[in-house]
Amino acid sequence: MSSPTWGGLDPQRVSHWINFERNDTAWHYAPDNRESMAAKQTEGVAYLWNLLAANGVALLADEVGMGKTFQALGVAALLWKVKPDARVLVMAPGRDICRHWRREFETFVREHYREADHSVKSSVDGGPVPSVQECYRLDNLVNAVERGLGHLYLTTIHSLSGLVEKKDKSDGAGAAKVAAGIIHQRLKSALGESGFDLIIVDEAHYLRNLNGGSQRVSAARALFGAEGSRLGAKNLLLTATPSHSRLIDVQSILSYFTEIDPEGELAVLSGSARTKALLEKFALRRLRLMEGAGGLYSKRHYRHEKAIPAGFEGRPNAEMFFALYQKRLVADLRKQKENKSLMYGYLEGFESMGHLPALAQSSDGDEVTEIVDKAAEDFSTASDTELLRELTGDYRKQFGTFPDHPKYGALIDQCVPEGLYGQDKMLHDHKHLIFVRRIPSVRELTQRVNERYDELLAGIIVQAWGIPLNDPRVDVWRKTGWSRASYDQLISGLDHAFVMDEAAEVVGDDEDSEEDSGQLASRIAELFVVKRELGGQTDCVNSRLRFSKSESVFSLFLEPASDYQEAGYGGYYTQIDAKRADYANAAKFARFQYWGNQAQLKLAIGDRVQPDGKFDQPMFSVWSLLVPRLPDLLRQKLRRWAESDKAVAENFGNYLKAGFLHASPVIVELYGWFVEFRRGRRDRNVHSSYRGFYQWVSGRIEGSLMLRYFIAALETFDQLCGKIIDHGLNRWDQEWRSLKGLTSPGLYASGENSNSRQRLILGFNSPFYPNVLVSTSVLQEGVNLHMQCHQIHHYGLAGSPGDNEQRVGRLDRLFGCVNQRLKHAGNTDLSIHYPFLQGSVDEDQVASFIARKHQVEKQMDACVQANFDKQMRLDNTQEWKEFLQKPVGRGQTLINDPYGASFAQDALSKNYEPYFESILGVLPLTEN
Repeated sequence: MSSPTWGGLDPQRVSHWINFERNDTAWHYAPDNRESMAAKQTEGVAYLWNLLAANGVALLADEVGMGKTFQALGVAALLWKVKPDARVLVMAPGRDICRHWRREFETFVREHYREADHSVKSSVDGGPVPSVQECYRLDNLVNAVERGLGHLYLTTIHSLSGLVEKKDKSDGAGAAKVAAGIIHQRLKSALGESGFDLIIVDEAHYLRNLNGGSQRVSAARALFGAEGSRLGAKNLLLTATPSHSRLIDVQSILSYFTEIDPEGELAVLSGSARTKALLEKFALRRLRLMEGAGGLYSKRHYRHEKAIPAGFEGRPNAEMFFALYQKRLVADLRKQKENKSLMYGYLEGFESMGHLPALAQSSDGDEVTEIVDKAAEDFSTASDTELLRELTGDYRKQFGTFPDHPKYGALIDQCVPEGLYGQDKMLHDHKHLIFVRRIPSVRELTQRVNERYDELLAGIIVQAWGIPLNDPRVDVWRKTGWSRASYDQLISGLDHAFVMDEAAEVVGDDEDSEEDSGQLASRIAELFVVKRELGGQTDCVNSRLRFSKSESVFSLFLEPASDYQEAGYGGYYTQIDAKRADYANAAKFARFQYWGNQAQLKLAIGDRVQPDGKFDQPMFSVWSLLVPRLPDLLRQKLRRWAESDKAVAENFGNYLKAGFLHASPVIVELYGWFVEFRRGRRDRNVHSSYRGFYQWVSGRIEGSLMLRYFIAALETFDQLCGKIIDHGLNRWDQEWRSLKGLTSPGLYASGENSNSRQRLILGFNSPFYPNVLVSTSVLQEGVNLHMQCHQIHHYGLAGSPGDNEQRVGRLDRLFGCVNQRLKHAGNTDLSIHYPFLQGSVDEDQVASFIARKHQVEKQMDACVQANFDKQMRLDNTQEWKEFLQKPVGRGQTLINDPYGASFAQDALSKNYEPYFESILGVLPLTEN
């Protein structure tokens, strides 16, 4: 089939095939109701199609969190509709975002593309018909295209920076240009003269440097080709911040894909007028609206920027230290003739961790390029690093401790609750996203968060043993850093007898744990993990194993109910390996035998037969206590799964068990219950003991962490499976091993732990750990962190207002925590915190940044932001707190889209080829 004549589209035609309103299958676009996000996204697909038809290039610059990915996929889907063999290339910053595109493509086709037409949507399983190829290196992309393996190709912008081997880097940019030119020719030869039918570039501001002289710039210009030999017939560029830090950014991004009229009408324009003209011709830019209680909300209605001061009250030594630091800093700057200005990044904090380990490298080495490329705004050392290190060392010699940094304390006070059982707070109130600039700060903050959480978790344990918190024995344990040896000593004289010593029966290697031990981890959490180098088993480990090992009757406790609601179990296997009973696998057999799917039963159970042992009365799991206490809507959701899609219910049960036993304070609560229950008991019958424990816990479920986590997990499980992870909602055999490695409340993301970023994203979007995620710029763009969190902290300032907006955009997204809170109560906040050290250069930095950001915010919305450098300016900052954003009433702001979608009759072409008209329908083109 030849390339289609694109012609013009209107939103009515788009909504005939695509439905962006996921809660209403009958929804269609109506010109007189354009304010909903579904309507805006539908308009987006039509208008982008028209821009591509007219110009060959379109720039989708919608505000962060408006569903740019889905709109781009809508364009691609309609292209496949009219040309099933179309080849589409998506270029995203890194491999994690490529995986996100694949997930979103599958979700888009299943949930938003209306009909199984055999071109886009399969009539067999409702999945995509176009095949997907993930090619993280450009040579892999060429090979896949030459072999004709796919319709949707996913590759990375970072691959442009890794084209040249180390030995060739004497002229890296030149060598990269040659290598990319060869790839360009091979792709054009394989695809035909027109190249890819559509190229989509995600986070296109990565290409804002047109003449930078880097490998990325040279490779990109050669790969995308010059006028007359473009790699893509149509090019769709996505970025929320096209004017990232300079006015020229918009022109630079577009210049990779089209000639910018060097002698035409644009030639006489300059500055903001030229940028506006380009945006009017090529761009679609709308401001985000979220549906909430009483109507629609813009960011001005709920964003709340807060100054978080930290001072030296009661800290004379710390005040002396920082006074000396500032004096020395000014003196050192005066000596630096080449740089007498203060730049953002000073005094973010000092680090007690010492030097960083070497940058982590993935097994194939490709990830390193991505990390280095992504972390250009971060730094391991700043110009004051050696000064801080020298002064900190002198201080420690003098006083025997590190100097107190009040800014650390102020932040930890914000991020760690006073108690875990506050019923006035939701679990998502415990979630905090912290951004830093200095790489060592992620480790320092993570350690301090976990130390504070350990106080709370240790309190649950000692209370279960009946020991007062002010007991000297607790203080001894605290001073050893909550060590395993001290804990063993603490409980050595206490009564913790049980029905029998099952520990010897269920111990073994703790193969579930993936988190590295070390001084950053929660010490209390580590008590529940087998660490042979630290002395092996603890009472905490043995107790956890009882609830996880199939041989223990207590493993039934966290299993789903036999009907996934409230029913109990009647039998067990009396022997496994000729010596032990098996309870959990017998429970699984009982659940699966009623699925009616013998193939799945065979996969799950193997050659097992009916359990040969019978309980004298049914044994119930904790689900029988939790499910009756669920809110009505959640109980109905679980009932639907139990009755019509048991695989989803089984998957949820696996998810819940992994989160309870490894990635939440529920394991500490469960251990506390177990400790209290067994004290003084001498029952030798394990079955009657289990029933006793079940009855004992039944009086403690109300208000428990276990119930709160069950509710929170059930609320968002389907969204998590659809948006964050790679397997489907009904993956009944999923073990959720990623959660099993997230055992600490505070965790961090930076270049040195790149391989675990995806599991951090999973955990943070769940109700489970981490509660506090500390990150450098590696999580600043292109990732979803919004499902459970509504609080962000700029501990280290962003490099520009554009970077700042990208950071906030990780949380300010449709269908996330902020959106849900708006639906429940329209006066909710997205809290944006700026901690600072009062009366110091740190406050000067925050004041300068906030004042300057305020000056350019309206320009940012219109994508005509003036240049923004990293130099501090202290003029007009005396009243800087007045520039912080505060929520305004919904009637006080009028939201106008800077570059909206227009569908005037004379702007729409009717020049469709016959097959195009018949396939996309004959709905009339109407002006709206």
